[in-house]
Amino acid sequence: MSAVVGFDRRLRMEWLDALADQAAKGESVPAVRRYLHGYLAKDHPATTARGKTVTVLMRIWVHLPPEHLPIRREAFELLRSIRPADRIWLHWGMCVLAYPLFRDTAAAIGRLLKLHDEFTLAQLQRRLVDIWGDRSTVKRASQRIVRSMIDWGALADIDRSRRFRAAPQRTTASKPLQLWFLRACHTAAEAETLEARQLLSLPSAFPLKLTITKTDLRRCNHFALHRQGLDMEMVAANGRG
Repeated sequence: MSAVVGFDRRLRMEWLDALADQAAKGESVPAVRRYLHGYLAKDHPATTARGKTVTVLMRIWVHLPPEHLPIRREAFELLRSIRPADRIWLHWGMCVLAYPLFRDTAAAIGRLLKLHDEFTLAQLQRRLVDIWGDRSTVKRASQRIVRSMIDWGALADIDRSRRFRAAPQRTTASKPLQLWFLRACHTAAEAETLEARQLLSLPSAFPLKLTITKTDLRRCNHFALHRQGLDMEMVAANGRG
């Protein structure tokens, strides 16, 4: 895989919250970048290290390709109405959308947890090598992603031997938020269509408990469902959404 690794810094949830709030104000890109440098100055006094963290953060909520801007616009609208505890749904979706390595790491973790209820960093990295190749940058980045997930409350350390388990899943009563999250994940997937049951049980969504159903997908303007075979429904993006 030739995709850029990108997500190679440990990120805190409060940084993502601050960035999302600032970006939602509609300020210019330079203004948001200056804000982040000031916000992170205490945690990252070294300019170079701080700049690298700012770059990773900016790609999540600011530097988006044009086709992802409608998803971010809807995320900004949700920011105004959801509980603070529900913001992880937005951050997780934006990270999946921005960084293929984050998506693949989350999916690998989800599959490992389903099999064993816990995993080691070595197990995770072996799975990522199958997708990304044996790259030192991927191994380092996977460590930073795992540490970020721990900070966000998605994972927990078991002991000092680099074993991890899932933290309790987050739930939300907001169907619009859950549907937005699936829209972000569907857009990030490298397929035009996904099987409905697959979309509703994505391994990459392991820290989040989805409660919506196929009926909710059918009612969502962003999705178009069509039957394939006797009992399979495929989900595509709806151009009218």
